[in-house]
Amino acid sequence: MEEFLRKELVKCMKYLHTKGLISGIGGNASVRLSENEVLITPSGLLKAELHPSDIVKIDMNGNVLSGFLKPSREGKLHIAIYRARPDVSAIIHAHNPFTVGITLAGKKIEPVNYEAWTMFKDVPILEFKLPGSEDLANLVAQNIKSNSAVILQNHGVVTVGKTLMEALYIAETLEEVSTMIFVASCLGGAKLIPREYMKD
Repeated sequence: MEEFLRKELVKCMKYLHTKGLISGIGGNASVRLSENEVLITPSGLLKAELHPSDIVKIDMNGNVLSGFLKPSREGKLHIAIYRARPDVSAIIHAHNPFTVGITLAGKKIEPVNYEAWTMFKDVPILEFKLPGSEDLANLVAQNIKSNSAVILQNHGVVTVGKTLMEALYIAETLEEVSTMIFVASCLGGAKLIPREYMKD
């Protein structure tokens, strides 16, 4: 199982890079191996060129259990989420350009399609905190307790799921919705789902 999850993390990061949701050494992801073990992507490496052996195993205190590379500097964030969400087994932190872009312009996720309405109608947009800091980790953990995603102002997004593929789907769908909102805003504004349907 561990080897499979290492390969899934590598595949996930390559997919995020291909889709333009991360670039260079940016972004990170993790999966929960057990109650006290987490596999996380390393710091400082090109995410599109990762290998399964590059993945680092840490404990819930951030100590390295195995691996020769330094774990992601957002390790505190991942651990804080796992502690707050026992139901979560995978976390992705990406830098979705359209999602971050529209929030920088003061726009929120609006119900422009079914996914926006059902998945992201209450997605929190969190104030800027320094990447890798305890403040960021605590802020995200507090706000993701009843959400599958949060948006980090001037930074990126964090998505969670029971599997890595679920967290990946949420990150990609959030960017798809944000792209629609951006395009609509350039052409005069978005036409939202009628209110009578949003009552169901």
